[in-house]
Parts: sequence; C-alpha cells; structure tokens
Amino acid sequence: MINFFNFEKYFDCLIKIIPLNIVALATMTIYRLFFFLYFQNVSSLKGLYCYILKAFILGARFDLVILAYINSIVVLIFTVFLLIKNLKLFKVTVFFIRIYYLIAFMTIALLNATDFGFYACFGDHINILFFDFFADDTFALIKTIIYDHRFSIALVILTIFGFGIYKLILLTEKKLVDKRCFVDTSFWSTFAKVFIIVLVPFLTFFLARGTVSMFPLGKFHAQISPTKFINDVPLTSVHALLDAIEAKTEQKDNKIDIAQKLKINKDDISLSIFNKISIENEVAKKIEPNVVFIVLEGFGELPLLYNSDNFDVLGELKQHFDEDIVLYNFLAAGVITIHCLESTILNIPQRQFSLQVTQSSSAFKSFSSSLALPYKRAGYLTKAVYGGSLAWRGIDKFLEAQGFDETYGEGSIKNEYRHEWGINDAQFFEIVLRELKNNTGTPKLIYAMSTGTHPPYKTPPYFKPLKLEIPKELAQMMLNEKKYGKKIFECYQFTNRETAKFLNIIKNSPLAENTIVVITGDHNLRELKISTHEELFKKYAVPLYMYIPPKLKKSINTDITACHIDIAPTLYDLSLSQAEYTAAGISLLDSTKQHIAFNSDGFILSNDKAILYNAETGTTLCFTFNAKTKILSRTNETQTHKEMLEYYKKILATTDTYLNQK
Repeated sequence: MINFFNFEKYFDCLIKIIPLNIVALATMTIYRLFFFLYFQNVSSLKGLYCYILKAFILGARFDLVILAYINSIVVLIFTVFLLIKNLKLFKVTVFFIRIYYLIAFMTIALLNATDFGFYACFGDHINILFFDFFADDTFALIKTIIYDHRFSIALVILTIFGFGIYKLILLTEKKLVDKRCFVDTSFWSTFAKVFIIVLVPFLTFFLARGTVSMFPLGKFHAQISPTKFINDVPLTSVHALLDAIEAKTEQKDNKIDIAQKLKINKDDISLSIFNKISIENEVAKKIEPNVVFIVLEGFGELPLLYNSDNFDVLGELKQHFDEDIVLYNFLAAGVITIHCLESTILNIPQRQFSLQVTQSSSAFKSFSSSLALPYKRAGYLTKAVYGGSLAWRGIDKFLEAQGFDETYGEGSIKNEYRHEWGINDAQFFEIVLRELKNNTGTPKLIYAMSTGTHPPYKTPPYFKPLKLEIPKELAQMMLNEKKYGKKIFECYQFTNRETAKFLNIIKNSPLAENTIVVITGDHNLRELKISTHEELFKKYAVPLYMYIPPKLKKSINTDITACHIDIAPTLYDLSLSQAEYTAAGISLLDSTKQHIAFNSDGFILSNDKAILYNAETGTTLCFTFNAKTKILSRTNETQTHKEMLEYYKKILATTDTYLNQK
C-alpha cells in the first residue's frame, strides 16, 4: 500500500482524466458549431471564412480555459496525495472528484442552455441584463420560457448529456482507483519526475490564463472580425456570466464613475445644460391641450419598412401615418422595456455600466426631470397607465414619486383574453380612453405603456388578421423562430389596428381639437435578428408618430434624427408656454441645434453619420447612414463623428452627475 501512492500512480491519474476532458472539449466544440449554425446568416458571412476559422480556434482556447480551471482542483488533489499515501482517503477523495466533475460539467451545460436562450432573445451573450430576470416579473418569464418549444428540446438534450457524462465520469472514477498503471515510470530519473510534478501545475495555470499576453484571455480578445456575430462565436457562457457578475458588482458597489470611465473632465460638467424653458405658445396656453404619450410594447420600425397589401402589419393605422407626423430616423433608449420607461419618464438617457434607476437606491426618489412635473405646475391632472401589473419593478411607487396623480394597471379593467404579461391592447386602449374622457374640463397628461406584443404573442380569439405574407428579408431575420412565427406579426398587427381605432375615436370627437397624441415603441421586435453592422440602425429603430390638433400644429422636420429623450421637450413646446423643465433631450421644434440620437448600446446617429462606441474598450466604429435604405457603411472618422462622440459622452457624464447629486 505504501508503494501504491507514488509518482507512478500520480502520473497514471493524470493520464486517466485526459479522455474525460477530451470528450468535454469535443462537446463544447459541437455546441459552438450548433450555436453558429443556428444563429448564422449565410449571406452576411460571405468572404469571412478565415475569420470563422479563427473564431472556432479561439473558441477552443476559451473552452480550454474553463477546463483548466475545473481540473486545477483535481490536479491539486493528485499532487497532495504524493505525500499523504492513504488508500482509503484516496478512494473517498475520488468519490468527491466524481461529484465535483458532474456538478461542474452540468453547470456548464445549463449555462450554455441559458446563454443560448438569452442570445435568441437579445442577440447577445449573457450580460448585465441577465439579472433583470430576477427584477422583472420572474413568474411570467418562467411561464414564457416553458411555453417556448425550444425549452422541451433543451430539456431532452440536457438529460441525454447528463446521463452520458455521468456514465463517463463513473468509468473515470473506476479507472482512478484501479491499482494497475498504464505507464511504468519506475526507471524514470528523479529529475524527470520532479520536472513533471512542476510542469503539470504550470501547464494548468497557462491554460487557465489562455494567453501569454499581459491580460488573461477575455472578452476583448474576441474582437477578431468586422462582424459582431463572428466575434460572439468564440465566447463561452461562463466568460459571459463572469463579465456580467463583475459589471453587476461594480454597479452594486458604486465603483463606476461615468465621467472618469469616459475620460470627461468633471470640471466641464454643468447641470445647467439640462435646465430649459419651452417656447412661448399662446395657443397652447389658451387651449390647454390634453397630452397622451403612448409607448407600445415591441413597436419596432423594422416590420413597418416592409408594410404592403400582402404584408399588412399597419392595417388601418396606415391612414393615420399618412395623415400625420411620423419620424422614422428615430432610436429607442435601449433594448428592454425598462430602458424606455425610465428615459421617457425621467427625460434622461440610459447610462452604460450603471444600475437602472428603478433598481437602485434612487428608485422612489422624486426627480426634477420628471415628465409629469411641468404639467402638474400648469394645473394638469397627471395619469399613468400600464398594461400589466403595477408591481412590476415597483413602478406604481416609481410613477407616484415622479408626480403622477393616478396610476392604473391590468387590475383597473375587466380582464378578458389576458396574456402572460397583462391585458390585451384592446383593453389597454379602453383604459386610456376612459381616463382621457374622465375629469372633463381639466387638462390631462396620460402616460401609457402597453404589454401586448410580447411572447407568447397572444391575440383575442375574435381577432381576424389581415393578409400577412412575411417578406423574404424578414423571414431571413427569423430563420430559427419556429415557435411563434406568423403569430408575432399577427399580434403586432392587432396592436396597430387597435391603435387606429383609438385614433379614430379621438379624431371623430371634440378631443380632436384639444388632444395631442404621441406614439412610439419601447424597442424593436427581439425575434428579428440583425447580425451585421450595416443593418444596425434597424436593430434599434422605433417610429415616432404624432397627432397634433390643427391649431397647435408646428413645423417639424420628419427627416430629423432623434430618440426617446427628445419626446418630452417636444411635447412641452407643443402644449405648454414658457414652462421650465429639466431634460437631456432637445425639442424637435428646435432647428438651431444639431440633433444627435443615441441609445444604451453606444449607437449614435445624426443626419448621415453614425457611430458604434464600445465604452468598455474605448473603440469606435464610424459609418455613413443612408436614410432611405436605412443602411450603414463603414467610413473613416470625420470631425462630425468626433463631435457626436464628445456630445454623447458629455450627456452621459452629466446624467450620471445629475442622478447622483445629493
């Protein structure tokens, strides 16, 4: 027994765990290949085959990093047993190794499944938005995931993988406790044995680091091609989760100084740039118009670009789009609903690296930039309507803190044909219209956000959709959408047709003379995947529709570029007169300033120029923008690009200073 635990057994144990790790590495590669084939867009990858090969090679290095970390504990155990020499304890420890390997590999498999679903939803690996799962309506999210056909497939695959890896680990355990050794090392020199004992931990450390460069292998090493999707292929779910945890920890501990991160001199920051006064408007002062600000769930611009008789997603809403003001060069504040809600309620952009306000200690703090405050000061009754539960992210308290007199949710109306996230959009508009007609004689601001166009994309059984033959280009963007398919556009169409009914009622009543209606979307349809930089605008674009009574109408350039934070300043100019307000955006009526739109992902747009800014790495991609085709083209940085980027950084740094002031 004394001779059993010698170098020969140590070396033998190392050899016997190699097959397990080869299988694990092969499985990771197969998953990466599946990921690539599932999400890739063939037409966008032509001529990029060398980059694709590099992506898979780099991906194998990322996988080896994970395996090295997993095996480091096992290698340490084997090394310790060079000295302990206890067979009974060794057998107990090998049992622990079996459990350890099973937990480690199943955790990776579960993470891969989670990351796959996250990518299918957001077009990105797990990031800080992952933690919104626990801040959102978690039960509704779980139900949505379970209803997805991919959930049952993933469950079957995970079960098969778990059974297979368990059997392989059992076989490895059996071989480890076997006294027979594959290699006779009795004749090896002491130097050779010492060299192996030193080499193995060193090699494990080297593989865990993944590179000989200054920094360990990380996300920034994956920037190997001009195409985002190819850059996403090498990254593992483990690395993505660790990056997200680090970002979340920095948020929690308030370590991020936005100005410092963006290299903005704090002495140059002045909150006075947010202090503004609306134009003098005698007509508005006399009429005191109602203002209805509607945000529609999933009301992205992309489907509208393909609207036709055969793909009639607009339905009766097209007439209103033709009659009234519509901006198409318009960006959403971010990629999830809460980004839009916060930016449109607080008149500020979303800050990179920072907690959303509703998830921070300032969640129920009253802000001077609130959309509602100028209207309250003008004697308006302020109301907020949400098509789901007001308990979602505690928005009932948030809205109350921001000056809304009354708030209404899904419980405010008889709940017919409910979906997982709230009431259908017919009922949603019923509440909005009801509250608009109530309190006759008192001007009203109504901020309303729907929840209808959201997985699982349910429409009432009475709804009969118009013709919807999905265009080839759109179908290419949702190749892997097997669960919902046409239902997505039926739901999108249903919302638009209900919106048209609402507008018809407004226009065919006395409300037409004294009610401004603004409609936009919170974000694009997530099932439409954009994989190239050239089409990046389409990923973030939402339309902005405006109905303005004839007496209040002002000249607005519909070709202008703008974003969510520009809506409130525009409404103040249209409906109030010389009202003081706090906002980061610029009124669309202001032709004296350059209009620069941007969002939470660092996408910046102004006229025919665009930028994609990675605040983490400090890298910038510059483009020209064709407003007709909505296509971006790579170009060299110009002075205009530099000015746009500086403006973006300044507004973000000022916003951070504003939100964190005592």
